[in-house]
Amino acid sequence: MQLTPTIAVHMTAALGALALGPVALWARLGRQQRPRLHRAVGFTWVALMLVTAISALFIRDFRLPNIAGYTPIHLLVPFTLFSLVGAFHALAKGNIRAHRGRMQKLYIGACLVAGAFTLLPGRYLGDLLWSHVAMPDLLASSALVQLLSKHPQAFGQILRGTPTWVGGLLAGLVVLGATQLRARNVGALRTALVPVGMLAFSASGMVGAFASSHLFTEVLSAWIGVAGLVALAFLPGMPNASYDAARRQFHVPGSVLPLLMIVGIFLVKWAVGVELALAPQRVQDGSFVLAIACTYGVFNGLFAGRALRLAKLVRTPAAPVAAAA
Repeated sequence: MQLTPTIAVHMTAALGALALGPVALWARLGRQQRPRLHRAVGFTWVALMLVTAISALFIRDFRLPNIAGYTPIHLLVPFTLFSLVGAFHALAKGNIRAHRGRMQKLYIGACLVAGAFTLLPGRYLGDLLWSHVAMPDLLASSALVQLLSKHPQAFGQILRGTPTWVGGLLAGLVVLGATQLRARNVGALRTALVPVGMLAFSASGMVGAFASSHLFTEVLSAWIGVAGLVALAFLPGMPNASYDAARRQFHVPGSVLPLLMIVGIFLVKWAVGVELALAPQRVQDGSFVLAIACTYGVFNGLFAGRALRLAKLVRTPAAPVAAAA
């Protein structure tokens, strides 16, 4: 399947809906409500979903099981339209719970689940990611891997050529990750700093590396889609975490996972920078750029999943837990 103007419109609208959905849901999450933000982002999200659904009617695929070019994934079109009608009908009747439930199910089904299907072989993004290069071949074709396999001493030269501030940044990130090792009581703002900071760090890495790529839209789509799916998969409750409504503080258990994820994001960004310095043409390599986007998506999805698990505690707070020594 080729990237036609119709598919480009469809993907752009779907990408926008994928990104804005969590913002609309977050605006109505927790004790502090943001109705203006919710309405503004919500109506924009609905418009993007309508564009996505309607444009999908003009995209047909005769390679997969189909009827006149319409495959099972096209069932999401009536699902989207009926869900939107039902959600606004519930809103008109004042049934906020039903409205929220329908919108949440629509986001999960039409954005996250459908986004996962786009990465399957036979789909446009899936073909870019899987059809030509397998992961072992992707690593074997890496200019950095080839250089180090033939000249291991080059690793020292690469490190010496790395700016000093990069080492300082790594040290700072390790310290940040180390603060997550012990149990602690923190406010909502501090709880959000690490996942938001890592989101911005990953975004800066992808924009800096792939902004000039003709696959940049696909990169963002894969990143957000994978992050959403991973966050959803890790959404069940966090053991030993609780929320003290009186103090408006979370009790967060210590974990080594944030430290590993922080260092992982740094290493991916550093390795991509070295790879593109050695082989700038790889910025146009679909398998390479999508693999990196999916890797970032896994890390950011894990951070988002942890943050959402804590946010759920605001709505169902547990008994306060004493501060850790």
